[in-house]
Amino acid sequence: MLWRHLCLVRAWSAAGLLTGSLLATSATVRAEPGEPAPTGTGGTTEIVSVLDAQKAGDLKVEARGAGEDRVKITLTNTSATRLRVVLPPGLVASSVAAQGRGGGGGGFQSMGLGSASNHAGAFGAFRGNGSSESGFRSVAVSQANADDAVAVPAGKSVVLTVTSVCLNFGVRTPAARDSFTIVDVDDYTTDPRARKALRSLATYGTSHGVAQSVMWRVSNDVSFAVMAEQAAKAINPREIALAARFVEALDASGSTELVDPSYLREGRLFVRVVGEGALQADGQRLARELEGLRILGLPVRVVDDRETAGAAAPAVLLNVVLTSSQAGETKARVVLSQNDGSGRWSPLGKTTLTAGSAASVLDGAGLAEALDHSIAAAFVTVKTARRGTGTTTLKVDNRLPFTLANLTLKTGLSAGAPTVAFKGLGIAPSRSALVPVEAPSATLHHVEFNGL
Repeated sequence: MLWRHLCLVRAWSAAGLLTGSLLATSATVRAEPGEPAPTGTGGTTEIVSVLDAQKAGDLKVEARGAGEDRVKITLTNTSATRLRVVLPPGLVASSVAAQGRGGGGGGFQSMGLGSASNHAGAFGAFRGNGSSESGFRSVAVSQANADDAVAVPAGKSVVLTVTSVCLNFGVRTPAARDSFTIVDVDDYTTDPRARKALRSLATYGTSHGVAQSVMWRVSNDVSFAVMAEQAAKAINPREIALAARFVEALDASGSTELVDPSYLREGRLFVRVVGEGALQADGQRLARELEGLRILGLPVRVVDDRETAGAAAPAVLLNVVLTSSQAGETKARVVLSQNDGSGRWSPLGKTTLTAGSAASVLDGAGLAEALDHSIAAAFVTVKTARRGTGTTTLKVDNRLPFTLANLTLKTGLSAGAPTVAFKGLGIAPSRSALVPVEAPSATLHHVEFNGL
C-alpha cells in the first residue's frame, strides 16, 4: 500500500515544527467582501448552522479536496441578510452523499471536519477547556457557537480551508478536482461509535494526530500498531497513546451523544506531597488541600505513593518534597513520572519550585499555583524563532504527554506586564508550534491541557 494512498496526516518538517502561524488560522478566511450600505432588514445579522441555512436556500455550500488534512469550503450567501455561519461539531465532507456506512464510494476519501477556527496542527472547537469553568462539561451539539461563526455578507462568498481527518484508510487522497457533499455525521454513517467519536473530538478539541488516529481506529478498524508502523512520521507514539485512551473512554461512556468528559480529564494528574523533617505535618496538610484542585488545567488526585496511583496511560505523577521553609518562601523538589502504558511509572523529568509563603501559612491553592508555574516552565519551552517589524514569532515546544490546549504569554518582565492568550492551540506531545506576539519578547505565564 503506497504512502501517498494512505491519506496520512500532514508530515511536519524533520524538526517536528508545525509551520502554521497564528496570525492566520488554518481555516483562513479571505478578506470579507464589501457590501452596500444596508437598508431595511438587510442590516440584520443572523447566526445559522451551515446545513440549516443550505436546506433553507439561504446558503450555497461547495466543498473540494485540498490534500490529506484539509477541505476547501466555499460559502455563498444567497439571502438578503448578512449571515454568521456555524460549522457545528460532527460534520463530514462526504465523497458520496448518503452513502450509508461511509465507504470511500466516490473513489476518494471522505473527511471529518474540525473547527472553522482551528490553528495548524489542531482539531476541534476546544470547548469547555478553561480551568476557571466548573468542570469540563459537555456542550450541546445543537448549540450554535457565535465565536466560531464565519461572517458571510449578503450576496457574497467566503472561502475556508478547514482542518479535517480521513475517514477511509487506504482510499485515495482528495484533490482539488474532487467535490464533496457536506453532511452531518449521523447522515454519513450508521455506526454509533464513529458518530460519537467524531462529534466528541470536534467538540472537545485535540491535536490533529490524535483525532486522525481515533477515526482510523473507530471507522476503519485499523490497529494502533499499524498506524505506528505506517504513519510514524506523522503520528508519534504519545499521540497514539492519547488516541487509545480516548477509544477506551468512548466504549466506557454509555449511550450519551458525546464521550463523558470525566473519562478524558480525571485520572491524568496524580500528586504526592511529603515534607522533610519539621515540614512533615505541613506536607500532610497541603496534600489534603490539593485534592480536587487543578494544575496545568487538569484535576489533581492526591496519592500516598506510586502503588496507589493506579492509572491508565497516559498519566503523570508529581512527587513533591518540601525541602525548606522560611519567612516568605517554601522550597520543594518535584520529580515527574509517567505511566508508560504497561502499568509501570517511568521517569519524565524533574524541577524545583519556590512558593511565596512560609510552609506554615502556605495553602493548597498556593502550592498548586507554584507547581503550575514550575512544571510549565520546565516542560513547555518558549523560544524566539524570528523577529519582524512589530512582531516576534515564538516557538512553543510541548514535552508533556498531553495535548496543550491553551497558552498565556507575558509580554514583559514586570508583574503588571500585559498577557496575551492563545486558545485551542492543540499542540500534541513532543510537537511544536509557532505563535506570534506584538512585542519584542514574551515569557510563559500559564498553560492548560485538556486530557486529550
